[in-house]
Order: sequence, then C-alpha cells, then structure tokens
Amino acid sequence: MTSEVDRSVDNDTCRKLISLGYARSNRVRLYGQELQIVSDPFPHDEGGIAIEVTGNREPGTRTMRLPLSVVQVARKRPEKRVA
Repeated sequence: MTSEVDRSVDNDTCRKLISLGYARSNRVRLYGQELQIVSDPFPHDEGGIAIEVTGNREPGTRTMRLPLSVVQVARKRPEKRVA
C-alpha cells in the first residue's frame, strides 16, 4: 500500500520536473556538464528521480539522477489548476 502512494508522489514530481524544463530534447547543465536530455524524468530504482542524457564528449546515453535540490523544488511546487 505504501509503495502505491510513493509511486504517485514520484509521478507527480516527474510531471512538475517536465514543466521546469527537465524534459526530452532540452539541454541542461548538471554536475558541471552540458547535457542533452533524451528522456522525460522517471522514478529511479535506487530512489530519487533520473533522466537519460547524452553529453558532447561521450557516445551513447546514460542514466543520471537529478540532484536532490532540484527534486525538492519540484515537490514543493504547487500544481497548476485549470479553471
């Protein structure tokens, strides 16, 4: 039962992260690197939220966890309500 609640919170957080610019086809600077995002955010197996990225200097993609500070901003951000 608890895992369902946690998964729901993670899915809401992922939607908010997309609205903050952590979405497929965007470029970001994380951990001192310029990266191209190739996936939308998703809950990571080890906890936290991750994205698939590719960098200028390496071939292929890799999974990178988003910094906790970024995830916390998304979790605190209120949902936009449709009128």
